[in-house]
Amino acid sequence: MLLGQQTSRSGMRISILWIGLIASLVISSCAEREVGAAKLANYVDRLSTAADIDIGIVEGDQNTWQRVDLPSDLDVDPLTATGSLSLIDFLSLSGCKLQANIAKRNTSMGRTASASQRLIFDLEFLRLAPACVTLMEEKEENSVAETLGENIELRRTNLPIRIFAATLGGPEWQKFWDQPMLLGSYPESASGDSAQALWELSERVQRFLDHSWSAADEDLEPLLSSIRANSGGQLLAAAALQSGYLEHANDVLRSAGKEGIYCKNEAMTEAGTITKTVVAKYFASDVQRWSAQVSQRHYEIQSALIALESHLTSTLPPRYLDWVTERDALLHRLYAATREHVAVIKKTVNAC
Repeated sequence: MLLGQQTSRSGMRISILWIGLIASLVISSCAEREVGAAKLANYVDRLSTAADIDIGIVEGDQNTWQRVDLPSDLDVDPLTATGSLSLIDFLSLSGCKLQANIAKRNTSMGRTASASQRLIFDLEFLRLAPACVTLMEEKEENSVAETLGENIELRRTNLPIRIFAATLGGPEWQKFWDQPMLLGSYPESASGDSAQALWELSERVQRFLDHSWSAADEDLEPLLSSIRANSGGQLLAAAALQSGYLEHANDVLRSAGKEGIYCKNEAMTEAGTITKTVVAKYFASDVQRWSAQVSQRHYEIQSALIALESHLTSTLPPRYLDWVTERDALLHRLYAATREHVAVIKKTVNAC
């Protein structure tokens, strides 16, 4: 064999070894980033090992954890039809700032505007129209003033539905509650910006409903964009993940308790002693610490979430309300699942 061929093949083997090493490091780093799942799976595995119960009896597929998806079609109440201005009426609005609003609304982009853009058009209309009505009355354009007055009332009637469609019924809210398949290093990697954005949105919606908003409040889309990060969805995914694993852990404890694995002749067995150590080290000091951080994220958005939805109670469609019931039940599991698990520990391992 020629020296050049040997060198080439040797180099190829080294390259393959390097590729394998890099791939294993990438896979390892990806696995390490799934912090919550790793802590929970490690805890359940150690419980199963201590009790000598096959993990296959209780292990579930992580992809089957409960999902609570916000429906995309919410059947929002129809809007009350608003009047329209004729071309002659529109030309009569010369001198009114409102004229530009009506012109933008009637462009091709205005007619195909998103729900949030239509809300912005209506908010600007309602802010500018009263001054225009006064001007029309001064110019004795009474029919135009009357048409504008009718439009003001109709748009005020429609305003709560417009607000819902642009906020809780909009794509940004869908994105906020989208449950990711993987959580990575959540909650450490989560930003607190969503909570602040929710508070600002809630306060702004209240001003819209009170008819006390300013022109600056109408710049709504940057605020909506700031809630696109799926902070709510991450909470739901974390709650489902924790609940699923702790239910598996409960199954292990109950099965071992019934079989007398932890306690015999009123004395703690070796398996029982090991299990108590596992609970103290991997549940109390590890899983619960992660769970407390997740619960803190829930606490940060909870008040703003309640306030925002309460502002629009009268406009929330039945499908949205059904989803809220399911969502809140799953979020409640953030607290209930750990309490239930502690109760199972007391009845099994600590009952000896």
